[in-house]
Amino acid sequence: MAGMSETQANKWRKTRTIGKGKYMLFFGILPWGIGLAGLFTGLEWLTQQTFTPSWLYIRLAVFLVVGFFISSVRWHALEQKFHTYSTDK
Repeated sequence: MAGMSETQANKWRKTRTIGKGKYMLFFGILPWGIGLAGLFTGLEWLTQQTFTPSWLYIRLAVFLVVGFFISSVRWHALEQKFHTYSTDK
């Protein structure tokens, strides 16, 4: 695992003050969940000229969960890098 630079550590130091819950919401759940559900719904419309609301709800549920896991893994990875950076100083 690559270490953090001083700039990255300072940025993470500031970002982590919002807390894990808000980080996961703003950097994972909402962007991945809403973004990917919108993207795939748009692709459905462009390729098939149809819109199925039930598929939108399914996509939202699936991609919100995907966003949850992505942001959780990312949080822990950045915390580990930050901890390593902090103990090396």
